[in-house]
Amino acid sequence: MDLASIGGYSIQSVLGTGGTGTVYLAHGAAGPVALKVVTDECPPLLVHPHIVPVYERGTHWLAMQYVPGGDADSALRAGQMSPARAVRIIAGIAEALDFAHAQGVVHGDVKPSNFLLDEGDHALLTDFGAPPFARNGEVLVSAAYASPEMLQGKDIDGLADVYSLGCSLFRLLTGKPPFFDAGSQAEVVQAQLHREPPPVSRFAPWLPAAIDDVIATAMAKDPSQRYPSARAFADAAASALG
Repeated sequence: MDLASIGGYSIQSVLGTGGTGTVYLAHGAAGPVALKVVTDECPPLLVHPHIVPVYERGTHWLAMQYVPGGDADSALRAGQMSPARAVRIIAGIAEALDFAHAQGVVHGDVKPSNFLLDEGDHALLTDFGAPPFARNGEVLVSAAYASPEMLQGKDIDGLADVYSLGCSLFRLLTGKPPFFDAGSQAEVVQAQLHREPPPVSRFAPWLPAAIDDVIATAMAKDPSQRYPSARAFADAAASALG
């Protein structure tokens, strides 16, 4: 595939890369787009106010809305992530996830760098993957946010995304993923499989202790013990933080 031009879009620069493909800043007749070239089949097309719009698609590429405002992880690293802002972002992403789950689609790589910020706190979920989420024993998603059942190669449903959303809120509230102290990728995987998440309030003592139970429930090792939907988790987090 000629990466100077794809589907009539001229490639300008790389915006990011991951296990499922590379995203480029590209220009077409109507202006800039985020052009994702995927290694496997294109993910399903979902239309929702909190999902990045797809303008056009080919066999192995998607032309999506270019969101210049950055992502939630970048905002966190820039010191622009208050607890109130974090829960507002999580609420928007939760709406997108529940919509996707209702269509039978699991995102599979829920993490703050995939929460794009359009205007203010309007969050747009991007980078829906296409199964498999692992290949030849290698995890193709971020282990720091992956559910135990995904890491074990089991069949997954929307509750895997709820787990990852819990990990994401932990990161946005504390500046660290839940098992940041694990020294290697293999140790992160073992922690996701066997360790309980540390209390959020240990690293952010100004937060109410109620948020510890909320995130612990979202990150329950047994999927049946988690919140039944992403929105239920987001609502519980907002209530805990007042």
